[in-house]
Amino acid sequence: MKMPAGLEYMTADTVAETVPYADVNNHLYNKLWGFLKDAKNPTPLGGDGSNGTVETPDGRLDLANDDKAGHWWHKLTESEQKNIARAWEST
Repeated sequence: MKMPAGLEYMTADTVAETVPYADVNNHLYNKLWGFLKDAKNPTPLGGDGSNGTVETPDGRLDLANDDKAGHWWHKLTESEQKNIARAWEST
């Protein structure tokens, strides 16, 4: 399934916490958090530029960060993708 437009900028933890399926599908919630845990180049937190944080939105939107959906979308089952896509489109 094709990833919904705009989702490529979302991190796995953001999707896990904001898509309204987490309460009914704990497996998917945990799977998404696992992608963040396994990320070797995660999105830096916003901040003052110290301790690996970034001040600019460009640093937070970098699609090279491997916690972004483009890196984990293909690891989901089609059912999981549909569930996220449906929730994403309803937000």
